[in-house]
Amino acid sequence: MKTLKMINKSILTLMMFLLAANLKSQSKVDVEFSPNIATYSIVEYLVAKHQGRLFYIDGKTDISYLPLADLANREMEKYDNSKIIKAMQDYLQVAGQQQDLTYQVLLKHNIFPAKGYAYQIEENDNAKKEAVKKFAEQLREFYVERKLGAFFKSQSYFIEGAKNEVKKNIPTGYMAEMEKYYGQKFLAYRFYVNPFDVLPYSEVFWHGNGPMFKSDKGQIANMISSAYVPLKKKNNIKDYTEFGFNHPETTNFLITHEFGHSFVNQYLGQYEDSINKSNNLMSEAFIDKMDGQGYSYWPSCVGEHIVRSGEIRIALANGNPELAEKLRQQHIKENYFVLIPDFEKKMKEYENNRAKYKTFKDFVPELLTVLDKTSVEKVRTKLGLSNVKYEVNLTVNVPENSGDVYITGNQSSIGNWNPNVIKLNKTGETTRQITFKTYPDLKFKLTKGSWETEGKIDGIEEGKDVSLSLDKNTSVNHTVKNWKQ
Repeated sequence: MKTLKMINKSILTLMMFLLAANLKSQSKVDVEFSPNIATYSIVEYLVAKHQGRLFYIDGKTDISYLPLADLANREMEKYDNSKIIKAMQDYLQVAGQQQDLTYQVLLKHNIFPAKGYAYQIEENDNAKKEAVKKFAEQLREFYVERKLGAFFKSQSYFIEGAKNEVKKNIPTGYMAEMEKYYGQKFLAYRFYVNPFDVLPYSEVFWHGNGPMFKSDKGQIANMISSAYVPLKKKNNIKDYTEFGFNHPETTNFLITHEFGHSFVNQYLGQYEDSINKSNNLMSEAFIDKMDGQGYSYWPSCVGEHIVRSGEIRIALANGNPELAEKLRQQHIKENYFVLIPDFEKKMKEYENNRAKYKTFKDFVPELLTVLDKTSVEKVRTKLGLSNVKYEVNLTVNVPENSGDVYITGNQSSIGNWNPNVIKLNKTGETTRQITFKTYPDLKFKLTKGSWETEGKIDGIEEGKDVSLSLDKNTSVNHTVKNWKQ
């Protein structure tokens, strides 16, 4: 899942590249609308409203600047949506706080209301695979129950307007340099408009995702995009003459960035377990910088680093060092992808050894060694975070017959969000204790060994972390009111 709050200065950088490049490829981009993705976005906002927030979505603010999302929300308010809200919450407990897998599977699914899949689901984690298939079916049933097919058809004027805005702003031939750099071409490039996606208000904003999948005839690069220009509210949908996608600079930025994911992400999936061995870089360093951008899932954050490094390297390959530096400023300084210099240094090896590495795929294992050569301390320093550690003495009061009690959180010392690794010491029938070291920014939860048995802590909103900002060694006391059943 990728989202940034863009300003004109930053999104103009890639437009400069596209104008400067002498591109000759005639690769065609098909602009489409996916009812499956739109259904998901409608449900995503329902969950955000219920929880107060989900990913980058604030469920408490006015969204009239996104007319179709606002209209869909008002339509859904007529119903009891608790079933689908819980379905998504349960799904995210398994899949993690990410959108990548969901988007991929929904595009591979036959267009709702049809069942089944047009393309094979590629997911190595069986638990995630089964969870996303179950969730896709729940979304399909929701689509049928809420008669969303008829609703989308009734809004065809706006949807077609959005598609036409994108079509007129796509320059021919923009893919040539990317194909050359990554050593690959795709059978097709598809751009899906999603005017139902909800983002925070800004002068220009965007949210994109770039899933890639295989067909019998070849690979298809896809990208999904929210609207990116807020609209002034009108009385009727058919009163709109602008549809939120008429911003050429953003269109070009998204195309370059999101299709970049199709070149990169397809090769990262098989290394997900290896990437996750360095997950402490996320939990102990990156998390506060990445969570609000939608990149708190470590493999997704690594993918973002690599794609953005690729943008810089392609700019340099095209003889545009000024653009490359502007991209560095944007991605590293403004968006905190601080491992880009390390990935860039490694990617020079790829560029200088194309006889050995004919395609990007050949180089991925070597590229990922960047993660082996860094540390939490190095990343925290790059992010301007303190590397001082403090001792926490935690005492917990628990209900009778609680048995084993575990702590987990954003520190290696307490399990890096694994719910059954670090067990508290039993000091009495209703008391548990543990002492551990932590960086100043501490977050944790208590469980009985699984997320299904998470503790409800007195004074902490249900489902939320206990969050502490430390400046000294500290003793902390908490009371678990009860456990999830």
